[in-house]
Parts: sequence; C-alpha cells; structure tokens
Amino acid sequence: MKYKTINLKENQPTVDQALAILEIEIEIARREGIVAMKIIHGYGSHGVGGEIKRALKIWLPRAKHKGFISDFVKGEQWLASETAEKIKRLCPEVIGDPELFFSNSGITVLLI
Repeated sequence: MKYKTINLKENQPTVDQALAILEIEIEIARREGIVAMKIIHGYGSHGVGGEIKRALKIWLPRAKHKGFISDFVKGEQWLASETAEKIKRLCPEVIGDPELFFSNSGITVLLI
C-alpha cells in the first residue's frame, strides 16, 4: 500500500505536538515507500478548534518549498485540483477513499 492516513487531532495534541508528529510520520512514510498521506486535522466546527488546520496553512507551503514534501492538496480543493489528479495517477489507492469526495475541509493529502 502506498497510501497512509495520519490523524493529527487524535488525543488532542497541541499544535506544536501535532506538527512534530507530522514530521516524524512523513519521515517514516518516506522510508516505507508511501506516496501519499492523508492528514486528518479537523476544521474547527462550531466556531471552536481548527488550530492545527491554521498551522498547516503556514507549515505546508514551507515544507513544500524546502523539499520536505512534494506537494499537497486541501480536502476542500480535492475535486478541482491538478495536484489531486497527479496523486491519483501516482497512488490509485486514494480513489477508493470516500472522505476525499465530499470537499472535506478537515483533511489534507500530501504527496510525499
């Protein structure tokens, strides 16, 4: 399997803890030959929370610029994204993930 899911909101970590977990998981995924990784980060429903999502908005472009990840697509942009099409070609397993087909703003998919 070339596709992995990481739940960053599980156990309610702080933003710093969540980003540290993500960095470790990306390194592990790279060693395991993972091509794409779905990050569950939540979206701050009901006007509360969403801190991890906001931090990722800053962290992900920086990680891409540094070459730590190849690319990413936010769940709410999945259906209209060229990056999503590239991920589907490289990692067909994502096609069977139902969470990706409902503009889910609580997830982001990385291309490792």
